Amino acid sequence: MRQTALALVLAILSGCAAYHAKPLRAPALAALKGPPHRALVAAARALKVPGLRPLALDFRRPLTGKELGVIAVIANPALRALRARERIARAQVFAAGLLPDPVIQFSALKPYGVGAGGRTMALSDGFLWDLSRLVTRSTDIRMAQERASAVRYQVAWREWVAANETRLAARQVYWLKAEWVIAHKALALWKGHESLLRGDLRRHLIARSRWLFFQAAQDALRMKAAALHRALRAARVALAGQLGLAPATPLAMARPHRLRPVVGAPRALFHHAVSRRLDLVAMVAAYHSANAALLRAVLDQYPRLSLGAAGARNSSGVAEAGLQLSLVLPLFNANRGAVAIARSKRAALFKDYVARLAAARSQIYRLAGAQASLDRELARFKGRGLVLAHTARAAQAAYRVHALGLVSYLTLMQELTTVELKMTALRLARAATTLALITATARPWSGKTA
Repeated sequence: MRQTALALVLAILSGCAAYHAKPLRAPALAALKGPPHRALVAAARALKVPGLRPLALDFRRPLTGKELGVIAVIANPALRALRARERIARAQVFAAGLLPDPVIQFSALKPYGVGAGGRTMALSDGFLWDLSRLVTRSTDIRMAQERASAVRYQVAWREWVAANETRLAARQVYWLKAEWVIAHKALALWKGHESLLRGDLRRHLIARSRWLFFQAAQDALRMKAAALHRALRAARVALAGQLGLAPATPLAMARPHRLRPVVGAPRALFHHAVSRRLDLVAMVAAYHSANAALLRAVLDQYPRLSLGAAGARNSSGVAEAGLQLSLVLPLFNANRGAVAIARSKRAALFKDYVARLAAARSQIYRLAGAQASLDRELARFKGRGLVLAHTARAAQAAYRVHALGLVSYLTLMQELTTVELKMTALRLARAATTLALITATARPWSGKTA
């Protein structure tokens, strides 16, 4: 008997989890290094994120915006933390399917006082198991599964957003650098001809007002170049942060291709997004979980049954055995508070879903209009820029043979610089708008855009 009891105790203890303390600071600092290139290549090939495609990364060549987006999905610390929360949700599904442990009761009462002589110790034991959990187990599992689905879709949505934000960050670095180069070249051109202009001013060949105009334009261009340099440094740091890299990590990036516009009427784009946007799908799963939670609260109103076996031996030595039954009667509480809370949560989730739909619709209409407007403005400036570039080449040739004056030449080059800076800023604004629209409509990445 003792061996049987010991074996039972050991079997119970073998199913218990063991505790091991885990340090925080040292592993966290080591994790800041991010995964090695080999791990990134393997993870990119096995990528399973809605809207994104697996890629073959090659760190020996410049990386495209898509490749940087995939790296961000894999290595971004915030996304890795979110995926850990997804594992918590899966563990909660496992916990929801577990049945409650039975309760074993034992008592020993020793007689004492007057008349206790000759009487033995009274013993009693019992076995009790809560059967109400069998009624609610399927509902608990469904509630946890829907909640886990909501977390999984929310994580996938954040991965989708982060990938597109990284594509935009790569374009910001590229186009800000292009703007800075344009401004730097214009300043170098002015510096190379400043002494000639000063000589013309001393000889009264140009008006002082024209000289002051050139000076003000160059001062504005210097301020523009300094602002672009600061913005470029900030964009590089932000891109490295999205990739989970140290701020000073060098990155070789390929020239971004022009993004194809998101075509379609805003109404059709919105209806497509309703069923494809993972943040909306996550809210639907959360609403289903709230439905299951309400059903769970309603089921808890009914009497909760516990069934077991009991045995006893009184002080006279008479043994007794039988069944034990307990009921929790819903007379005062009746779980009405939990039902009211569950109903309110479901109603709040419905309102949140409607609000998210309204925000998504407004965002899609606004971005679609902005994309069309930027396309028209880009086309207009592109035509003007081509004419100016052709005129500038002719002006350079004429200036070399002294067929064009210095003031006219510098005025034309200054206008060309203004148009080039505007064109570059428009390209960046158009890329930001199109990527935001791709994100908002959940349009999968095509194979022809970087």
